[in-house]
Amino acid sequence: MPPVTRSFALSLLLSVSSLLIAQQPPTVLHAQFSTQSAEHGLSPEIDRLKQAGGPLWTGYFIPVEEHFQTSNGDGISYLESHYQRTEGKHDYSNSTPTDHAVILLRIAGGNVEKIRVESANRQLDAGGLRFVWLTGVTPADSIRTLKTLAVTGGLLPLREEAVFPISLHHAPETVPALAEIAGPSNDLALREKAAFWLANQHGHDGFAAIQRFTRDDADPKFREKLTFDLTLSHDPAALEELIRMAHTDASPQVRKQAQFWMATSGGKKVAGDLRTSAQSDPDREVRKSAVFALSRLPGDEAAAQLIQVAQSSKDGEVRKQAVFWLGQSNDPRALDYLTQLLTTN
Repeated sequence: MPPVTRSFALSLLLSVSSLLIAQQPPTVLHAQFSTQSAEHGLSPEIDRLKQAGGPLWTGYFIPVEEHFQTSNGDGISYLESHYQRTEGKHDYSNSTPTDHAVILLRIAGGNVEKIRVESANRQLDAGGLRFVWLTGVTPADSIRTLKTLAVTGGLLPLREEAVFPISLHHAPETVPALAEIAGPSNDLALREKAAFWLANQHGHDGFAAIQRFTRDDADPKFREKLTFDLTLSHDPAALEELIRMAHTDASPQVRKQAQFWMATSGGKKVAGDLRTSAQSDPDREVRKSAVFALSRLPGDEAAAQLIQVAQSSKDGEVRKQAVFWLGQSNDPRALDYLTQLLTTN
């Protein structure tokens, strides 16, 4: 079979497999299994299950942004810890990716107390509990329900558990939901988690949402976290936004973090910008931080830039910082420059 035909056949096979997965529940072991329709709303169905007392598990399929697999292969997921076994470990090589995932909720005492995600290929061991498989759940309804749990779901650990499954959905509602969770009305830890998945999984749309926060959000602690998130984005404009933050953010701490991640992700491309910060930032600590960032540049670029700062900076503390990092370098030019300083003085 020619390569193009083989590729088409593989694509068709995955599509058919995906359709079959979406129609059939996963294999559930050691469970009082039943199926219910949620076509009239996921939240009302969950509320009815809460009234049942529990403990119980409920779950449903979602379409995912990319082919999803877990690190545990295609074996068994033990939902109840006391049923957990250790008969060998699995890895990604044992797992067959699919374009659907399983969202699972553990309900007990009238509340959702645990949220987890599993590959559609996994068998699920419910540990003898009741397990209710829900059909007819739309991606929009799933995102809406999980977002409610993230924002108002009680204890913060549970609310944080809701963010990752939202990020997996292949649906137009995904990025707006994550951006709303990352908004200023929520806890910082929850905001940071939503921003992480926006940057990590959602391309230009995710970057655009992050960029709005870097420019408009009033919390410097959140903006500081966003400097790392920008390094996760595959959008080519992410590095430019990081450079802008290093130069113009109102918070010195944010500028310092932006410098660090610029050096880590931008390499030689940001050398000139870091040197400018080392020379001209209005805050001395930020200038010194830029010198440290220059020392993190790859190859021979670090020594070349540090020598320039040591020779030309008008700030004695910045020059000392540049000399210190030259002393930590194995570059022969750094040794030559330091030797010259000693013989001159």
